[in-house]
Amino acid sequence: MRLVNVFFIVLLLLVLMVLGNLYLTNHDLLMREVVVFGESIKLQSVILITFLLGFLLNVLYTGIMEVVRLVRGLNDSADTRLVKRISERAQDARDLVAHGLPKEAREILEGILEQRKDYIPARLLLGEILLKSGGPEEAVKVFESICRDDHDQVEARYQLAEALMAVRNPEASAAVLKKLAADHPKKALRAWRRLRAIHMEGRRWEEANEAHKKLLSHFAAELTQGERAQGSALAYQVGITKVEADQFKDAAQIFQQVIKDEPDFVPAYLSLGRCMILQDQEAQGLEIWLEGFRKTGEGTFLQEAEDYFIQLGRPEDGLALLRRVAATSKHATTAKFFLGKMLYRLEILDEALDLFQEVRSQVVYSPILFFFMAKIHSRRGRIDAALNEYRQLLRNLGILKLRFECAVCGHRVQDFADRCDSCGSWNSHHFMFKESDLPEGPIRAESGNWMAML
Repeated sequence: MRLVNVFFIVLLLLVLMVLGNLYLTNHDLLMREVVVFGESIKLQSVILITFLLGFLLNVLYTGIMEVVRLVRGLNDSADTRLVKRISERAQDARDLVAHGLPKEAREILEGILEQRKDYIPARLLLGEILLKSGGPEEAVKVFESICRDDHDQVEARYQLAEALMAVRNPEASAAVLKKLAADHPKKALRAWRRLRAIHMEGRRWEEANEAHKKLLSHFAAELTQGERAQGSALAYQVGITKVEADQFKDAAQIFQQVIKDEPDFVPAYLSLGRCMILQDQEAQGLEIWLEGFRKTGEGTFLQEAEDYFIQLGRPEDGLALLRRVAATSKHATTAKFFLGKMLYRLEILDEALDLFQEVRSQVVYSPILFFFMAKIHSRRGRIDAALNEYRQLLRNLGILKLRFECAVCGHRVQDFADRCDSCGSWNSHHFMFKESDLPEGPIRAESGNWMAML
């Protein structure tokens, strides 16, 4: 016998003994009569009737509650079986989607929703199918209804944003994501990333930059190094927007900050120099380009200076600048090449050739260098020397060796392979021989469009 049962029996005996003692000691009192509703009744009979009435009411209440509990249990059991059956059917729908059968999956989901209109997993999957199968307007309605019914459905709000993008409503999509980020700041990483992408696609650089700042301030540890570096690029684009609006002073401040944050950001140096020149500060602009060249060694700064002086009809100033850089820069080889290129452009061929020959001994790869040298030899009638430079050009380019190209990534190799070493694609190598002509495209001017603003 369990200890609790023994305790209950002992307790019951004690109660009975107390009651027996009370009855014996108060027998005369209990035998007295009292008047109830005009009738004389012994006091012990009143107590007994009251006890029995209370007992019956308790039994009745307990019986009713047991019946209610039984009914609820049956209903819960039926609901459980229904939910299990619906979950299995929803999984069947997901499997059909995975196997490329969205139409059949949609039929299953619509059947589920006929039984339970509030089953959110089925509604979410139906919206995704509609979005992927060319029904974005219907998908928007589905996701909006889910969001109305349950404001805490984060995934539905993300899907609503994507559906709004599909119906070409980026402003509404951005509004949904902003509200989502405000309501769930700890889960807003995906929202801010998508907001940044939406604004970048729409070339709304200031908004994209603000979204990036939110990411840096709240989720810096979860961002990749490349993603964090996007901040400089977005700030740079904001600066370009200021330039297009003729706000050169504001743009210059932005470019200066970009250079401070990322000292080797070449476009920022170029644009800052242009801003200075457009504000009639030519000396400062040129110095910024030269500073960019000193920091990075990128020849594009010297190309920019060359184009600038030639377009203004001041080639002698450009030559003087390049000669000074070639004589003093630690990147002298690159500077001499661009000086030689400018001399070639100005038809000062012999001095250009001397510089190219000096540079040639110091570089391991520069097809354009051999091209210029071949052109000069050809202009001077030295055909054998020109042919030799063209041979060097072909060797540099590797055209005669790299005969097969990957159709996926463009990687070129000498021999055919069943799989590309670069991207891992199979059956993607093909012989580099095209029958159609190369597509014609616009030729970029040597100087940027900014020169038209002078």
